[in-house]
Amino acid sequence: MNWFGQKRIFLDYASATPVLPEVRRVMEKYWSKDFYNPNAIYEEGVRIKKDVDLYRTKIARILGVAKEAIIFTSGGTEANTWAVRGVKPGRIVVEQDSHPSVSEAAKGITGVETTLISSVTTDNKLGRKIREERKKGNTEFPLLHIDASQTAAYFNVELEALSCDLLTLDSAKLYGPKGIGALVVRKGVRLEVPPIGTPAVSLIAGFAKALEMVVRDRESERKRLDLLSVEFVELIEQSLPQALVTRSLPNVVHVLVPGILPEFLVLALDRAGILVSAGPACNSNKPEPPDTPVRFSFGRLTTLSDVEQAAKIFCRVCKSVVK
Repeated sequence: MNWFGQKRIFLDYASATPVLPEVRRVMEKYWSKDFYNPNAIYEEGVRIKKDVDLYRTKIARILGVAKEAIIFTSGGTEANTWAVRGVKPGRIVVEQDSHPSVSEAAKGITGVETTLISSVTTDNKLGRKIREERKKGNTEFPLLHIDASQTAAYFNVELEALSCDLLTLDSAKLYGPKGIGALVVRKGVRLEVPPIGTPAVSLIAGFAKALEMVVRDRESERKRLDLLSVEFVELIEQSLPQALVTRSLPNVVHVLVPGILPEFLVLALDRAGILVSAGPACNSNKPEPPDTPVRFSFGRLTTLSDVEQAAKIFCRVCKSVVK
């Protein structure tokens, strides 16, 4: 199935993913048939509330936590904001590669004691070290927050697997609907969050199904995308030796070409039918520094032919500029 038109190749899965057909089917009944407010006390509302509880439980089981640990949000940005602003005020340490929403939320929060460390790590080394330091100091701080928005589709992001206290998930990066995510909170962590409104039942249903599917296919898809990324890197390095190519995830390749502005490359590729980005989509209205690489991110619908065509066009565009 061609989701993006006959001649256009979408390679920006790090910013958005299409909703899978199986996910859409789960959501559909809540648009018209079962549209009731889950907070209503009549029979239909109570039934829908039970559905929400079942979806919450499904997500919790996948993550190895109790259902009470799941706080639904409007997406990754809101979950990150709650994680940062909901803990005890203090010094916030933000990893360099973190999403801009984390550093934005941390602005103006100061203190002597480090109360939160926010990371995007995919292993538990940092978490284990932090827990050891807390035990030595007989303190509950610092807490560890991990933004797994980009990694949940490819790595085990159970709280205990990461040894973290707070975890961000974003359905929009998991082939689920936009507008829904979750902040997962370890039992015993005290967190102040704003009042929560009416649950978006269709979004929650889609989120739960999408998470179930990406976890089911995680190993095979990671291996497949890893091979595509390796092939893409080889093609770029062979044809464009001056390019600086790095990989951050199994499906993400960053390419910096000295002397060419990232925005120019993104727009030139767009005109050539290749959809990519330079940095997070939420920063698209801000000019990127000249040393910002172009980000190619592959996904479920990416084929070897897509990768080969994208590499060919990218190199051709760069060579036409740098002569």
